[in-house]
Amino acid sequence: MLPNITDHQIALVSLFASIGATIVSIIAFVYTAKTFWLKAGAYIRGSFTICSSVSCEDKYISSVTLENLKDRAIVIFKIYLRLGHSYFVEIEDFENNPLVLRPFEAFRKDYDPLDFYSVSMTKININALLSNDKIKRRLVLVTTDGKYVVRHSIKYWDPVYDFFKNHLTAVIQPMRSTYKGKAYGGNAKFLVEFKMENGKEEVIPIFPLDYKIKRFKRFDLTKESLESQASLEEFLYDRVGEGTLKCVDVVVHELEGWRKEAYERHNNKEVIEASYESWFTYYVLGRIYTIFSDYRLRRKNKATKQLRNSNPNDTPQ
Repeated sequence: MLPNITDHQIALVSLFASIGATIVSIIAFVYTAKTFWLKAGAYIRGSFTICSSVSCEDKYISSVTLENLKDRAIVIFKIYLRLGHSYFVEIEDFENNPLVLRPFEAFRKDYDPLDFYSVSMTKININALLSNDKIKRRLVLVTTDGKYVVRHSIKYWDPVYDFFKNHLTAVIQPMRSTYKGKAYGGNAKFLVEFKMENGKEEVIPIFPLDYKIKRFKRFDLTKESLESQASLEEFLYDRVGEGTLKCVDVVVHELEGWRKEAYERHNNKEVIEASYESWFTYYVLGRIYTIFSDYRLRRKNKATKQLRNSNPNDTPQ
């Protein structure tokens, strides 16, 4: 026998079916709307940096970054920086080779110092405008859709910003010495560059204990050969002469001298051992230390300024 189904149960089933259909319809609508939004119009975020340099008297735009947040390509002919209402500073001209910013693609370019700015064949000074943060500055693009004003900036973050808020923040950088675009590590003692008969080149790193392993197929390195650049070079030339090393030329680069010159400003004698900092140490004690450190620096700068004002004729010799 089939169970008796009451009108109340039928109503509940119909209600749940209706709710389910409504949810599916809402999801489909949201998906369709989002797809349409990604395809329609343009949405570009951008950022720029203003730099001053000893190379020129004028402040200038040193870099520009654009990010396309739409699922359609944007063709850009020119990039301007609008200062206030009436000034447009040209940053880039793509008229002869338009920039195609593909879907979800980013563009970045750095710019060198300039000689001066010009308007109607006359030199113009815009340092005051570039220095005044109260003046509205916007990137303006010339596109196939016409004028586009970049109204949203790229939210750029760097751990250096955190350092100024908390001096316990450490920004650690990997240091690499590279040769022809490749790094070989801090333990490499020599780089040996082999030039072959067919014109090809091969670079091989040599480490202090390579005399204990089979580094080459037809001969072994000796401990004495690794004592200096000259001894290794002489050893390899001997192998070329006896025919166990097939190449037309050998160049040995000694890396210790390279590193010493490259890192001459680094304190390589002292090594800091990194230790874990607890939440309390970093966020509480670190913040207190930063406030105190900034206070001491302000007092020191103020005292230095007062000393200079009291002795305006004193100049460093």
